[in-house]
Amino acid sequence: MAPMKGLTVFIADVRKCKSQWQPSLNGYNRKKYVCKLIYMSLLGYDVHFGHKEAVELVNSPKYSEKQIGYLAVSLLLTESSGFMRSVVTALRRDLYDTNECNACLALSAVTNVATREIAETLTEDIVLQLLSSSASMFVKKKAALCLLRLLRRFPEAVKARQWAARVVPYIGHRDIGVTLAVTSLVTALVQQHPDETRKAAALAVRRLNSLLADNEHTVDYVYYRVPAPWLQVKLLRLLQYFPAPESAELRGMLTSTLRRIIDQSQDAASDLQQMNAQYAVLFEAISLGIHLDADQALLQQSAALLGRFITSRETNVRYLGLETMAHLAAYIDDVSAIKRYQGVIIQSLRDRDTSVRRRALDLLYSMCDVDSARAIVGELLRHMAVADVALREEMALKVAILTEKFATEYAWYVDVMMRLVSLAGDHMGDEVWHRIVQVVLGNEELQLYACKIALQTLRAPVCHESAFKVSAYVLGEFGHLIANAPDCAPIDQLKALQAKMGPTSPAARAVALTAIAKFTNLFPEIKTLCLRVLDRFRAALDVELQQRACEYYALATVESEDLLPIVFEEMPPFPERQSALMSRLLSKGADTEDQRTWVLGTRDPNRERSGAQQQQQLPQSPPPGGEAGVPRAADPAAGAGKASSEAKGEAAGAAGAVMPEEQAQAARGRKHYARLLWENDGILHDGDEIQVGVVAQYKPPAGRVGVFLGNKAAVAICDVTIEARSGEGSLEIRLAENQAPPTSLVPLAQARIFFDVTCKDVFATAPTLHITYSLAGEPTELELQLPVTAAHFMDPVTIAVGDFFARWKQLGDAGIGEAQEVFRTPFLATDGGAGPWLRSVVGGMGFALIHGADPVPDNIVAVGIASTATGGRFGCLMRVEPKQSHGLTRVTVRATNSGLAAAVAANLSMIFASR
Repeated sequence: MAPMKGLTVFIADVRKCKSQWQPSLNGYNRKKYVCKLIYMSLLGYDVHFGHKEAVELVNSPKYSEKQIGYLAVSLLLTESSGFMRSVVTALRRDLYDTNECNACLALSAVTNVATREIAETLTEDIVLQLLSSSASMFVKKKAALCLLRLLRRFPEAVKARQWAARVVPYIGHRDIGVTLAVTSLVTALVQQHPDETRKAAALAVRRLNSLLADNEHTVDYVYYRVPAPWLQVKLLRLLQYFPAPESAELRGMLTSTLRRIIDQSQDAASDLQQMNAQYAVLFEAISLGIHLDADQALLQQSAALLGRFITSRETNVRYLGLETMAHLAAYIDDVSAIKRYQGVIIQSLRDRDTSVRRRALDLLYSMCDVDSARAIVGELLRHMAVADVALREEMALKVAILTEKFATEYAWYVDVMMRLVSLAGDHMGDEVWHRIVQVVLGNEELQLYACKIALQTLRAPVCHESAFKVSAYVLGEFGHLIANAPDCAPIDQLKALQAKMGPTSPAARAVALTAIAKFTNLFPEIKTLCLRVLDRFRAALDVELQQRACEYYALATVESEDLLPIVFEEMPPFPERQSALMSRLLSKGADTEDQRTWVLGTRDPNRERSGAQQQQQLPQSPPPGGEAGVPRAADPAAGAGKASSEAKGEAAGAAGAVMPEEQAQAARGRKHYARLLWENDGILHDGDEIQVGVVAQYKPPAGRVGVFLGNKAAVAICDVTIEARSGEGSLEIRLAENQAPPTSLVPLAQARIFFDVTCKDVFATAPTLHITYSLAGEPTELELQLPVTAAHFMDPVTIAVGDFFARWKQLGDAGIGEAQEVFRTPFLATDGGAGPWLRSVVGGMGFALIHGADPVPDNIVAVGIASTATGGRFGCLMRVEPKQSHGLTRVTVRATNSGLAAAVAANLSMIFASR
């Protein structure tokens, strides 16, 4: 291909290509080639033939070429592209690149492409970049925002429950940029996984306090004399997803922080930028104070501030003030402080800005109570005629709800509702007139007055269709209540209905036909006239009207005195249920994932919602067997005896009750514990915050056990205590001399502590390790079982090949101590290393393998002697018989002490179960 000098030459060269596979280009020409393809793609042309070149650029070692490659991949490739797998491989390689520019390019590409395959494949790698101690701050920020993007697109694919708790401590990171990005991520996580992120509240409170009270920030993050306003806003918003802190220290710290923010907002801003920053933090702080139901003095001070804001000349400030005041009015019981600004709020209904008018309507709806209902409803009705068309439906719904909720007189309710449907009938759904009918049917005291108003409405020069439907329905049900009143005779009611039926829609005429059909039962004196009306509509073009008229006419002409009263019986009251108007209003704000959403106008639903969120935030009970998932002493792998079938059933039932994540954590804990039964060093517990390791040395009957404690969190852990306890007198465990347990651990630090153990006699229960610590003010208690059993105090003993079965038979005949178990070992048939692994396990448990003693080559026989300080020494023989064809292994242990045999068998049971 000739050197490309411009777009014209490039297009000519493309047209000359006989196929899409041309000789390879150098990096510079490929970069130019792909740039032009991007331009062609933006113009709408298909450039699939150039996708391969874009992927080649991604794999280039040069930054400029890699940058164009990732740009092209983001714009050109689709999720179903065949090149996507190659792109995923390149992304993973660049994520671990020591050059932070390449890592950042990969993170940006992941964020832009964000396919399901990328989310499922690379999420854990991105999490590792965020948690890595070697990654730069810039990479950590990008990693957090990349995770946020993937979480929003594919929440189920990223499996956030597995890593959410590990990223939460980074809210306390020393770099404000990292904290800002992680706070955005945690805010999204807390809405989906509240249990895993419950510790974020304490971290956010402390971070806010350090930012404002301790001034722990750099000059770079001070924006017009406001320290890190974006971080303050995000932290305040994050705290709105949590209940008030239970700790008195945290609660006092948070209250003082909110007061500090409100007090600082009193200072006059020197310019617009500072005012915007102060107000952004202030409004979020007030929202948090409302959510936490802070002390009344703080809320009253907030109301006074908001009253000043709603009179501001700045449109944005007025908008925020009205919105936040509506939030306040929806939570507090006493709205007297807000009522002082009722005139200003009503005036805001006529603001030039539509959004301000909408917020003013929300505030009037929220602050309305029995005392102010008439004034507010009257003002809204007066404003209905000049209100925006887009605002009338919502205004009508709110007027209807307020009228029903705060009506103290039936006459006022009927007057307002009939006026409402007359004014705004074109801008609201059928829910309003349906609700009027429901209320009238459910209140006998209302029915007489409702009939009078219905007849007056029909006689008015102009009658809206919704008002006509209400009037027709009410007269059809209760017209007999006013039949004896002047000008309200049955014939007058029928004439009023007929006069307004002509210009109405088929739906309205259908309601009127039903009312006229009921007149045939209520008023026999006008039955003939009613039949004439029904007969005329039997030829109507509308199918619904025709069917109704035919059926009603047939029923009315049946010669039966009992049929009409039964069919046209008065409608019973509707059952009590939530108002359809309220459901309609709530549905308008339900299409949001933000769980901070609060309900306008009502206090009880908001508090019920807050209570439900608090229940979600409560920590779940730990799984059986301790936090690390290590079984308790009743488990056969932890104790020296066999568990009964009843105990196993209970354990199985408890395991079925825990969450899948807790089951996985428990399984990992059992695997760590089982490995330490035949190896002397390894991990005992690997949690999200701390890691516990164990190293042991035994010289029977004594030993030394070292415990290593590592801080995996991004903040320091404090108030650390470590204590080892023995449940039996046969085992003595104590802190080694000159050992002082650490009281705190900085991030990524490790501490070690040693314990001396002495086996006085064979024991059945392993000792426990109790660890307590505090992370971000939240205390945590961890109880682990130490892998120290009677079988650990074993020395290998070698005997002659011919002597093994003689002693085996001798112990069997004595019947002192024998334990036998049959284990399912399906891995024998599939794993070629299963045989060596079995020998390693037996040797690791302190036995000497006697090769050639068993006539079956695959069988394993071994000998050991356990030493105790006061009980003496006990011989122990073991025979392991694997059956590869059956997938089973039988283990038999014979010893001069029954407890020792049971302990060895129990350890093997745990080891096989974890394989």
